[in-house]
Amino acid sequence: MSQGVIQGSMREAPLPDIIQLVSQGGKSGCFHVQQEAAKARIYLKEGRIIHAVTQNGEGLEALMEVALWLEGTYRFEEVLPEVPATITKPNASILMELGRRMDEWRVISQKVPSLELYPASTLLPGEAAQGVNPREAKVLGLATGYYTVSELAELIQKPALALAKDIYGLVMAGHMTLKGLRSGKPPKVEAQEPMKELIPVSTLLGTAPAAGPVVPESKEEETAIVRIQAPPPVARNQGFPESEESLPETVGGGVAGAPASAPLPKPAPVQDDPQRMVKLMNFTQRIAQAAKMVLPQAQHESVDRLHARATQQLISGEGPEAVKGLALAISRSAVDSGCDADMVRTLNTHLKALFSSK
Repeated sequence: MSQGVIQGSMREAPLPDIIQLVSQGGKSGCFHVQQEAAKARIYLKEGRIIHAVTQNGEGLEALMEVALWLEGTYRFEEVLPEVPATITKPNASILMELGRRMDEWRVISQKVPSLELYPASTLLPGEAAQGVNPREAKVLGLATGYYTVSELAELIQKPALALAKDIYGLVMAGHMTLKGLRSGKPPKVEAQEPMKELIPVSTLLGTAPAAGPVVPESKEEETAIVRIQAPPPVARNQGFPESEESLPETVGGGVAGAPASAPLPKPAPVQDDPQRMVKLMNFTQRIAQAAKMVLPQAQHESVDRLHARATQQLISGEGPEAVKGLALAISRSAVDSGCDADMVRTLNTHLKALFSSK
């Protein structure tokens, strides 16, 4: 490696960490970032990020585009040509937002591995999707298999990451699939009113004035991961879930204190930042995996359905209550399906161990 050049893989070290390391040294130069055919240049002057360029644009949004590149490579050269200063925000805010988007994409990419795949609805003609909000229903109506995720995002003037969030939830719910080849017919898009974006980057980076909660004009302004309507303040800790209610004990194979048919209480919506959402989704996955280790193969499909429902609840803003609800629902489902008392006790022991370890 020649003097003044730093290079490596983003799989081994996240790009925000490398930029932070270089900026702390007060260096000036250019990061050349590449993932397959996509390329970006990020310019630093005396440690401060001042400009970014991709094939799709320049400035802050060009830098945020790199959040979708998790396995690319980077190369930093201490040679700074004359470039315009299109980015004026402090590095800390920029890198925090970039890291949050990368964390979010790591979760989404488990079901939406590429923006070049073609989303297609799995619904039959005339069939209505259950449990989707108006915004998701509109996305579902546009998913004919004709456009890729990135093409559809450009068509409806919506950030690709925001659209991918909706598609992630719809895939998890079984309403949508992703194909490798174009099919179907072009969907009809209402040109007079483009779909609402998620939350503007300026708001996420703290430039918008905090004048109180922003009330959406319609339900379609609610976002997939973060709701625009701000709830009352919630005390946060590092554990999951925030409620102290424990899992039910089994009595002769049943659930003490709650009949199997008793409906779950409807929790109040909770606004979570993307990083917290990643942790909650990862925790629901751990719950489902723990349950499958105990329950017979015949119960795994039920666990998957409950996991998909919990994911939809998280996306809808129910927060830690959805995580606790998943564990309770799996336990009750095991009882309802006729699992013996010892198996249900073992299941509850495994689930409680997960919560006590957080």
